[in-house]
Amino acid sequence: MSSRRIITLKEALKDFLREEGVALEDVLEAMDEDPRGLLESLLRRVDIDFEEAMELERNFTSRQLNLLILAIHIFYIANVSGYYKGYLVVPLREEVVNEKGKVTREGLARIIKSLGLKPRWSTLPV
Repeated sequence: MSSRRIITLKEALKDFLREEGVALEDVLEAMDEDPRGLLESLLRRVDIDFEEAMELERNFTSRQLNLLILAIHIFYIANVSGYYKGYLVVPLREEVVNEKGKVTREGLARIIKSLGLKPRWSTLPV
């Protein structure tokens, strides 16, 4: 049995914002809502092409994308240890970040799921 302590990404983000004394709404209000800026920010952090970034922009609101970018930056780009306050953040950094330091497509899906983000509409056939 492992003695590692773990925390979900969603729990870690909630705690981080509480510790910083800021409300999620305030952070999201201050972030970029311009689609072009969101796409550029995604492309800097996630190993996807422009078309894939556009698909994300079509399927998620700007607030959801900003939340996604915030979580990626705080817990996977700026924090290379993979830990938050001694807890291992799940999904694990090695599961979502490639050797180039960018989040992979598969990692992005894990992060979206962990944050509980739901697309505006499903691209699955009805």
